[in-house]
Amino acid sequence: MSGFLQRLRYYFLILFDPQTPLYVKLILTVGLLYILVPVDFLADSIPLLGWLDDLAIASFLVALALRLVPKEVMERVKRKVFGAG
Repeated sequence: MSGFLQRLRYYFLILFDPQTPLYVKLILTVGLLYILVPVDFLADSIPLLGWLDDLAIASFLVALALRLVPKEVMERVKRKVFGAG
């Protein structure tokens, strides 16, 4: 499985884990949806900047959500997806 698909599976397992708090699920959902359907704060017609704002916002939301996930959930999901201990 490619690294991207593993990472995506990792996010979705965290999202659907019953121990993940609702507010974390909401932040993570918004971040993942923003990757799929970005709202353009800077038009994509501006070379590079139009894509960078999308990437920055989505990355910030996903990173914020991951910081708020309980450690037990993170460790369990990491083992399941990456086989790491």
